[in-house]
Amino acid sequence: MGVSFWDDPYPIYKSFQERAAIFWDDALEVWVVTGRDAAGTVLRSTAMSSDWLNIESASREFPELEQMLRGWFLLKDPPEHTRLRRTMQSWFSRGRADSLAEEIQSVVSTHLDRVRGLPTVDLARDFASPVASGILARVLDVPDEVTVKAAEHLASVAKFLAQPYRREFAEQAADAVDRLNSLYRSLAPSLSRSSALFPLLDDDSLPPDTYLHTAHLVSFAGQETTAGLIGTGLLHLLHRPELYKEVAEGQADLEAVIEELLRFDTPVPQVPRVALSDVAVDGCTIRAGDRVLVVLAAANRDWANSEDADVLDFAREQKNIAFGAGIHYCLGAPIARKGALTAIRDWTTTFPETRLSPETVRWAVGTGNRGLESAVVQLA
Repeated sequence: MGVSFWDDPYPIYKSFQERAAIFWDDALEVWVVTGRDAAGTVLRSTAMSSDWLNIESASREFPELEQMLRGWFLLKDPPEHTRLRRTMQSWFSRGRADSLAEEIQSVVSTHLDRVRGLPTVDLARDFASPVASGILARVLDVPDEVTVKAAEHLASVAKFLAQPYRREFAEQAADAVDRLNSLYRSLAPSLSRSSALFPLLDDDSLPPDTYLHTAHLVSFAGQETTAGLIGTGLLHLLHRPELYKEVAEGQADLEAVIEELLRFDTPVPQVPRVALSDVAVDGCTIRAGDRVLVVLAAANRDWANSEDADVLDFAREQKNIAFGAGIHYCLGAPIARKGALTAIRDWTTTFPETRLSPETVRWAVGTGNRGLESAVVQLA
């Protein structure tokens, strides 16, 4: 898959779904799940494991990297997953996003002010990424420079996660983990009770280094997902000037806008699973030990059930599974949605005449997330 895939992976995803809702790929030696119903079945199945580290991975040569990944509750199964998620859920309770609304607004306003008056702005580097880092800093209750530095280190981890068999990527990620460990260890003594990480320090029954490993996970997931949604969302609106204008003039249902953007271009396009036991999905039998790749982006476009799946339509009522389903549903989804809604609303109203320079658009290559590397715009 060349650069063109990273520019627009959806023709490939569509060809997958046209082949079948679920099929075995001999080359990849994995079940590829593209259908909406099939994806939901796999994500909710207790016969599926999120612990893909048991398959071949270069992380085994680097103890710090292996230990960090094995500490991520995202890659754990019950009961370990249940225990850690419950601890974190005490902070990510219903209404947390609303309680952060003023702080999110402040972050967005700060970064809008920083670019105001500039002749050109990079949507990804000058706005989406720093806004995501700022929101994450409020979640963790740490200085902004901490989450900015963490994002730089986690870029190496993202490359490794996309291609875990590449030893050079594992080596780079291991070095990044060492730096992240130093960064978050130095913060622990002064962490306040308002931090999402504090419950981990306040529970002596948790395994050693749970605080460090979860700090890395929250930083990684929070940064990549929110920045991706803001950046790609604004880009797709700029490709459709009439929709951009509708949002800028307050004529659109903003919650519907965010849901449609999540469906249209999913920030985390696919997630892996491993079968713990035989399980039937859409007429196919997945055997114990088989690897499974759930293509969330294909399931969300859902070409099989929509004639206009490739059209951005705010009136669409179809729900999406951009943040997963089942026990691994993203804890931070409400905050990511709130952050993207605020950023996209305020950007469009502040800069209603934004013009994109199409030749500057660069998509992130070689990561497991869908996001912009750069996209330069003129503000007036």
